[in-house]
Amino acid sequence: MRAHTYQLLICGLFIALSSCRKEPAIQGSNSNPSTESDDQLKITSVNEDYLPLTVKTIAGKRNVKGYLDGTGDAALFNGSWGIELTDDGNLYVADIFNNKIRKITPDGVVTTVKIPLRPDRTSLRNPAVIKIAKDGTMNILALEYTYNFKYRVWIVKPNGELYNPEIKSNEFFVDMGKDPYEDNYWICGAQTTGNGSARGLIAKFLTVNDTLGTNPYSPDNNQIVDPQYPSITGIFCGYNGVKYLVVNQRYIYKLTKSGEFKRIFINYNFRGIYSIIANKDSRTVYVADDGRILAISNNHLQFLVGPRAPYDGRDGVGSSADVRAHHMVLSKDENTLYFTDYSHYTIRKILLK
Repeated sequence: MRAHTYQLLICGLFIALSSCRKEPAIQGSNSNPSTESDDQLKITSVNEDYLPLTVKTIAGKRNVKGYLDGTGDAALFNGSWGIELTDDGNLYVADIFNNKIRKITPDGVVTTVKIPLRPDRTSLRNPAVIKIAKDGTMNILALEYTYNFKYRVWIVKPNGELYNPEIKSNEFFVDMGKDPYEDNYWICGAQTTGNGSARGLIAKFLTVNDTLGTNPYSPDNNQIVDPQYPSITGIFCGYNGVKYLVVNQRYIYKLTKSGEFKRIFINYNFRGIYSIIANKDSRTVYVADDGRILAISNNHLQFLVGPRAPYDGRDGVGSSADVRAHHMVLSKDENTLYFTDYSHYTIRKILLK
């Protein structure tokens, strides 16, 4: 029962929009240049002026929710959440409240991907994360927060074969990151313990005896800023061998190949992180935080785009655009950042170069 309650708490955290906090963005900053020993430890400077980057809506009609396939703004979404980009240029979106996976071609044509039913006629509910392997296999994490947490993982092979591996009753996963050196993934979330408490958890997206999760890792709660809320709510696996982990949507940690677990950017107050990614050399980290897209490079934090009055979801350049970024994916050439705009029911992109 306690495990189920904790799962509901995590879902509530994800579904609710982040509240606005009045804390200062950065604490104890100085003008000293970062050194190699800092190693992403602290933000040394912040520029809150949005860069003159172009934001364009690819699909969805801003501020209109619904379910409709079509091209561009003729298509409708209801809760665009996770996003994936495949090598052929197609985007896949987890349309969480429509209970659908949507495909968007480079020309902006939106269609619905057919997901088979379970033998008991159970259908996909509340998909939140979608990742697609090189062979076309779709890997889906579903929150199913309105149901009894059945079939939370959906694996659909290119031939239509469906596989729903079991998840341990005391584990709950909310995000997935691709291993850049293997055609596989890491998942993250939380695990409840026997005394009713919880701890963060990551594991490989592999099964043993039809149960999901191998090579598990849980940081010591004493290493977490707020041990009461240790859930790992976001993950990105870098080419540098570092796993960037978000704890409780507020704090960023890194887990190195040697097993070091360490908080980074410790003096910046993130408000509500839904997505974290990095470029190939991991020198630039992108964070979708409280609707804004932030770029952190050489310990300098730069605002790219974000919410701007009158908060109508409009396209534009820099501060003329209004954005509520949710989940992100970077193009292979690193020139374009695609993202879901959960608040405005759209799929959008920002041109970085």
